[in-house]
Amino acid sequence: MNQNDEIFQKAQASGFFGKLLYYTRLSGPGWVQAAVTLGGGTLVGALYLGVVGGYQFLWLQPLAMLCGIIMLSAISYVTLSKDNIADRPFELAKKHISPMLAWGWLIATVIADIVFCAAQFALGADAIQGNLGGANLPPFLITGGLFIVAFYLIWLFSGEGKASKIIDNIIKILVATIVLAFMGVVGTLMWNNAINWSELLGGLVPDFSALFRPTESYTPSIAAAGEYGDFWNTYIADSQRNIIIGAFGTAVGINMTFLLPYSLMKKGWGKKHRELSRFDLALGLLIPFILGASALIISTASQFHAKKDGIVSEAAYHQVLDARLKAEHPNFATFDANKVAQIRQVAPQVDKDLSVMLAKRNANDLANALKPFLGNWSQLIFGIGILAMALSTMLVHMMMNGYAISEAFGQPGQRKLFLIGAVMPAIAGFFSPLLWNGAAKTALAVPASVIATTLLPIAYLIFLLLMNSKKALGDELPKNRVLVNILMIGATGIATFASIWALLGKYQSTNVYDHQFGLVGLIGLPILALIGIVSFMRKEAS
Repeated sequence: MNQNDEIFQKAQASGFFGKLLYYTRLSGPGWVQAAVTLGGGTLVGALYLGVVGGYQFLWLQPLAMLCGIIMLSAISYVTLSKDNIADRPFELAKKHISPMLAWGWLIATVIADIVFCAAQFALGADAIQGNLGGANLPPFLITGGLFIVAFYLIWLFSGEGKASKIIDNIIKILVATIVLAFMGVVGTLMWNNAINWSELLGGLVPDFSALFRPTESYTPSIAAAGEYGDFWNTYIADSQRNIIIGAFGTAVGINMTFLLPYSLMKKGWGKKHRELSRFDLALGLLIPFILGASALIISTASQFHAKKDGIVSEAAYHQVLDARLKAEHPNFATFDANKVAQIRQVAPQVDKDLSVMLAKRNANDLANALKPFLGNWSQLIFGIGILAMALSTMLVHMMMNGYAISEAFGQPGQRKLFLIGAVMPAIAGFFSPLLWNGAAKTALAVPASVIATTLLPIAYLIFLLLMNSKKALGDELPKNRVLVNILMIGATGIATFASIWALLGKYQSTNVYDHQFGLVGLIGLPILALIGIVSFMRKEAS
């Protein structure tokens, strides 16, 4: 009997609090999931939710994660119900649902890992250059250093025994660093009475009508905008829609659904560990995500929401103001720099104020805004938190891709194949100064986000069907299937709604590139769902 088995047995013989203590020592896969979700996407989403919605959307990301936890719990149940490695979820999906959907799930995971790992390298470089005093360091020196560190840690993880446990602990430390850094900021704001508690508490109560209209904070400014009030109403509503979809997409991504089974199998967990796996998801994923994301929203809302004198970069301010001026001047894009500057200068003050209020902020803006409360520590605190975000997320993207590539060759976890798969996202990350910039970024991010957005509900559908498959689970079918199905159908329905909403946004875009990919996604999603359901019914009936 190994040490983990001994701890697990002690947990089973203990009371509630003793069990929690022992389960905390055994936890791991949930922390790995937190490491990938607390990345650049969550950072950008939380920052802009705070800017646009203030405290009003504090309920949104916890709800998105709760839906994700429901589906990840189902994935955990399916994985731990099978003792044979040949019955891992990818093979079950191929055999009992549809090979097309199973391979689509795997391919979408690989695409998401490679593309969005580059974003994490870019985020890490920004933290080093913008927050940690490395402004003069060459970008490729930074990404090269991150590449070496990340690949060395993944090489350790791919081994067995103590080396693998070291990575588990490093990931836990990185996630804890992220949460503590941002919670520390909120604690400082509380100490300085810089938080509106009535609005904060109100933001914890879901208000779905707020998804379709600007917050009341903007009402006076929109009314003062006169004939362009409708423009600002639409602009704010569209911005909220995009960031809401982003919040759902970054809470639980499609690659996270692919990773979890392999994390559980590497731990050696089985049927008896089902309760432990649910605790692990709550402790390692749900709680850190809610604390970290909420802290970012609270910090940003306190400094930027509906404030016309907030710190903002000139480029972000001009991006919003120019969108408004294009509504007034149809040929604005053809004007030379002097004429653009002149039009900006004479724009109505209310439009300038709204442009400041609605401009996107980055972590550097927030760190600068918090200097009155944190002093010179603000850059260091945010730099450490964001670098931990980037490093932990790039590690897990590499880990996920290693499992996906080794699975594609039918040898899940085989070390050489795993390392080949793991290095692929890291190579993209090394070249992130080129790839995650300008036209190249759009060419990568738009199709990748459409693929991931389209296939996330399909991944959820796969496990909804597997949880109802007598042929796949046999006697291990859940006993309380009515409740399980209500929860899973609800989570899958919300994910599908978010997916369709995002794809419609791209389809309605004036950008031809976005429009075409949005159309493909809108056509592909129902076709793939129909293929999966029909194939499942035929296989169950045969």
